[in-house]
Amino acid sequence: MAGPVVSQLFDRADADIVFRSSDNVDFRLHKLILGMASPVFSDMFSLPQPQGEGEQPQVVDVPETASVLENLLPFCYPMARPEILHIDDLQSVLHSAEKYEMTFISNQLLQNLRHFLPTEPLRVYSIACLNEDADLARAAAKVLLGSSPLYDPHNSPPEFDRLRATALAKIDAYRIDCATAARSVVLDYDQLRSGFPPRFVSVSRKGNVDTSNAWIWLACNSCTGGSVEIYVANAATGYRHGQTLTPRAWWSEYSDTVAKELTLRPLASVVTETRFTRPAFDKAAKCATCGPRAAVELMQYAEAVAKKIEDALSKVTSAVLLILGISGLI
Repeated sequence: MAGPVVSQLFDRADADIVFRSSDNVDFRLHKLILGMASPVFSDMFSLPQPQGEGEQPQVVDVPETASVLENLLPFCYPMARPEILHIDDLQSVLHSAEKYEMTFISNQLLQNLRHFLPTEPLRVYSIACLNEDADLARAAAKVLLGSSPLYDPHNSPPEFDRLRATALAKIDAYRIDCATAARSVVLDYDQLRSGFPPRFVSVSRKGNVDTSNAWIWLACNSCTGGSVEIYVANAATGYRHGQTLTPRAWWSEYSDTVAKELTLRPLASVVTETRFTRPAFDKAAKCATCGPRAAVELMQYAEAVAKKIEDALSKVTSAVLLILGISGLI
């Protein structure tokens, strides 16, 4: 059987301890450095140790693979930190850092997990919960608002084996709360009257509605109206003798479609997505009154609504965002 090979990164002639990986690679290291990095190693080295053969340092078999050690040990030495490109590799290194109580490495690795938020938000959330990192869990929960469905039960992250159901219940509650908040902005039709300055609808003392400053889908009477009705009261007559406005059907269809999508993906960006605005533009273009103004005004409206949704989401007080310590989730 071939003997162990020596790591090219850790082959110091002055080493006084050798770690042998599970796949038979030797790492020539220093007790002083390891003891400073890990209280586990410090305690281990304080005990009487067997001597190595001849003048050779003692060899300690460790359960980590060479790959894990090559990603872990550079954090202990004055050398370049490794770039860990795969979340599985980072998780393995993080597990070892926690086992050896290398807190400064664990904290750095949890920060590095943020690089995986765009591609692996559910795994990042799970790992954050397992490591009681509330800030990272919050960041992942926000990214997960764009995932529909939240996860595939037939292909769940490996961390689910250790994660309590409470952690998933919390994020489900957060998504529901965010969906409710986002939809409430889009479905608040009354704000069309005056909620988007300088767009507004007014009523004269005689009860006549003035839509000269309103959105085109409120001002137009040429094309088909939708199912939504907005009551415009007359303040001058004690809110009597108001009138009802009916937004055009093309806008109502856009609003309904966006509201349904927000149930699945409660993100502010949904309202400006081309797959929802383009059909509305095309239908509005068939109307001689709406056509010249619809594209510009709908985008102005969508951008304003997106800002309102962002504000509404920032105020969501779900359990995930209120958590300061998340030990109850693991």
